[in-house]
Amino acid sequence: MKDISRGSYIKLINLVILLIPMPFLFHYIETSLFTNSSMFAFLGTLLFIVLAGIISVKIKSNFIILISILSNLLSMVLGRMFIISPNESWFNPFGMNFAIIFTGSIILTGILTIRLLASRIFK
Repeated sequence: MKDISRGSYIKLINLVILLIPMPFLFHYIETSLFTNSSMFAFLGTLLFIVLAGIISVKIKSNFIILISILSNLLSMVLGRMFIISPNESWFNPFGMNFAIIFTGSIILTGILTIRLLASRIFK
């Protein structure tokens, strides 16, 4: 068997972290677990953005965008299966799918921003 290099492990870990369906987790935690306070979901999402941005410094931004699109699609599928809004007006006026995609685009923007800042700091 060939030994897998350290760089391959880092790329695999980065791929797994970026594929986490964070938009789904944010809305699931917000609607199902902590309906009165979304501070836990916000802090967890913020930590995810910082971690994913820092570890993705050496990866091309096109690859990050592609993985983010896959993560958003996975989040939409999981949202349809598991998220039950507490009341009828929870995701109004646009709906749950738009809310998940909007959250995913904010997360992507945050990851790319942290990645840019981290790459300038590390150089």
